[in-house]
Amino acid sequence: MKREKHTVKELTKKYENDKLDDEIIKKTLLKKAKGFVLEEISEEYSGEDGGSLKLVKRKVVSKEVAPDISAIKFLLEMGDNESLDYKSMTDEELLKEKDRLIKLFEEEEKTNE
Repeated sequence: MKREKHTVKELTKKYENDKLDDEIIKKTLLKKAKGFVLEEISEEYSGEDGGSLKLVKRKVVSKEVAPDISAIKFLLEMGDNESLDYKSMTDEELLKEKDRLIKLFEEEEKTNE
């Protein structure tokens, strides 16, 4: 499964001018429910004669953030899924439902691109 890669700086910039409304909250929860890869870039600079800075070391670390079951549950509660009784499902049934929903989210994301 291919996951998007984002740096903390990119995510901050992407959402800094957005108003916190239902659509943004839903997109954020969807991202957390699906899981994602976070890229952290660490750069070390050294001062040179003349006052300029030179890049000495650059480290890129990718961290995979696993899908979050709490986000999935919250999204389900927000929606109109009263036809399914999640409280009475076994753990195995819930995991199957989670996998089904992740696939559904991925398909919807592909159609929105």
